[in-house]
Order: sequence, then structure tokens, then C-alpha cells
Amino acid sequence: MLPTKNPKFQEFYAPAMATNQIWRLGVGIVVLAVFYFVFVFALFGSISYLDSSFDAMGLNMNDPKSIIILLLSFFGMFFGVLLSVRLLHKRGLKSLLGQNMRTVTRNVIYGFAIVCVLAVIGMFVFSFIDPPTRQMELSVWLSWMIFAIPLLFIQILSEELIFRGYFQQQLAARFDSRWIWYVLPSVAFGMLHYDAETMGSNAWLVVAHTTLFGLIAADITARTGNLGAAIGMHFANNLFALTIVTLDGSLSGLGLYLTSVHVSDEEQIRNILTFDLCLMIALYGAFLYWARNKAEL
Repeated sequence: MLPTKNPKFQEFYAPAMATNQIWRLGVGIVVLAVFYFVFVFALFGSISYLDSSFDAMGLNMNDPKSIIILLLSFFGMFFGVLLSVRLLHKRGLKSLLGQNMRTVTRNVIYGFAIVCVLAVIGMFVFSFIDPPTRQMELSVWLSWMIFAIPLLFIQILSEELIFRGYFQQQLAARFDSRWIWYVLPSVAFGMLHYDAETMGSNAWLVVAHTTLFGLIAADITARTGNLGAAIGMHFANNLFALTIVTLDGSLSGLGLYLTSVHVSDEEQIRNILTFDLCLMIALYGAFLYWARNKAEL
């Protein structure tokens, strides 16, 4: 049973009903994009002023400092979406998260815990198949985490506010079709992760992977009526992928461990991504089966 406009979801997108015109969403996206690019330009300009050796076009994603700078850029998305929502729709942050902050917080914890359990199980299994290698000392890694973890939360919060908050709410307030309010934001989220330069022939597989994650997050948001679970899931996923065991050669600067397979080994990476994708499909299918049976009880 795919997500529907159930009472909880209707309550979630209710703040968008008064300003559900498509032109407002279109202008809001433009405002968000402009603010983001101006912010990034100002950020990189400030860093260049303070450090003449800084090269914005030559950021090394295998270097911790570069990852920190990349994460800092997401403040542009965070404040950009808040600006768009305020200017075009006369609403604020709480309207994007959900009406009951206690429920939002509880769902953040639940979503985070579930993905952490799955990630730990996956790491345990893969440690016997293809063990990762240590990249940095624990003390050095912990010192980076002081900055990385709060910034990582801003990164995933920004994406959730935009795709499962702003986009999904505004589209649901205007259209009844699931293809629009459920699928379209998820496809846009997946396309945001297209990176042929790094992933080569696997770039579209990454898009499929992140699109499926977007569908799952959009589904759970619709069923729970808030962003809490999606935020928790996204945070746990990125925490493990960017700081615990990272893919060697791709955003690996903050990883305590590195995979034994380098991103340039496209065949091996394809096998890993395909396995992960199949596992996600199976888990989502199990969730949909459970949701359908629960509805019939």
C-alpha cells in the first residue's frame, strides 16, 4: 500500500493550502537557488580572503577540511528554504517540520535508531567479506567530529526541509496524484546526487539509490505527518557513510575507515551499489507489506 493523503499527512501539508499556487513554488525554488549560490560565493570568497592558497575549484574531497567547507555550504540551503517559505508562503520552520514538536523529536530518535541498527548489522557482515582499512587515528577523528556532526545535521536537515518538507507539502496541497507529491520530489532528490565525474558509469545507479531513499523518506513522512523519522534516518545514513566507513575516493575525508574498494573500480562499486539497492527494495517492500496488513487489522 503506497502512501495516501491520510489525516496525518493532510494535517502536515495543511499550512501550504493557503498559498498552493504553482507559481509561488516556482519562484520559491528560484529564490532558494539564488540565495544558495550567493551564500556559497560569499563563503568561498571569505575563505579565499583568509587563506590565499584556497582553491574553490580544486577542493579535495579526500581532505577533512574540504568536507567541512562543503558541509558549511549547506547553510545556504537551510536559510534559503526558510527565506523562500517566509517570502512566498508566509510560514516558518515549524510548518515544514510538523505541528507537534514532541512527536517530531520522538520520530527523529526512532528513525535514527532503526538505521543505526541496520548499518551496524551491515558493517558487521561486510567486515568478514571485505574488511575496511583505518584511515585516521581515533583521537584525530574525534576532533574532526566536533565540527562535522553539527554540520552534517545541518546538511541533512536542509535537504529534508526542501524535498520532504517544502516540495512535498506544496505539491500535495495542489495535486492529488502520488506521481507528483510522492514521486517527483524523490526523483529531484536523486538527480541532485548525479556525479558522473566521480562515479563514472555508476552515476545513474547512485541516482536510483538516492531516489529510492527519497521515496522511502517521502512515504514515511506522509504516514507519520512530520519530518522527524526522515530526518533521523537521513542523519544516521549520512553519519555512517561520511564519517564511519566511507567510500575510498568519494567524500572520504572524514571517514574513520575506508572501504577496501576504490571508487575508480567501477565494476566492484556497481556490485556493492546493486546489492545495497536490492536490499533497500526488499526492506521497503517488507515495510509496505507490514503497512498494508496493519491497515487491514
